[in-house]
Amino acid sequence: MPHQPRLRHTALRVRDLDASIEFYTKYFGMTLTRRRTSEVRAHHAAYIAYGDEATHHAIELVQDFTPPAEFQMGNLYWHLNFSLPNMMEVCTRMKEDGVTFVEEPTPMSMDPSYHVAFVKDPDGYEVELTDYP
Repeated sequence: MPHQPRLRHTALRVRDLDASIEFYTKYFGMTLTRRRTSEVRAHHAAYIAYGDEATHHAIELVQDFTPPAEFQMGNLYWHLNFSLPNMMEVCTRMKEDGVTFVEEPTPMSMDPSYHVAFVKDPDGYEVELTDYP
């Protein structure tokens, strides 16, 4: 089978690699697929996904050896979206753990039988949660 074009991963710069790995694996059920270090680019990276990177889109979390003194969120970033069948249970756990909610779970406008919520990850990136398949 010939190699087909696809989106392989999305990279996010993070302050604390282990805290970010824990957030995405604990709440979203992702798996740490691998770690690597780049001496040339002076960073550590971890890949998390819902399966093998050869067939599943991954998130690459990147922590610089020497992070900038001030972490500035880009003004063009919007959010990641996760569809979770147990979204309301995950939101309850997040609230108990003190995760910051930008928008509490509310019915979706396109179909009120489903819900949407927005939270902040450990670095302040917005993450959208839905129970819409």
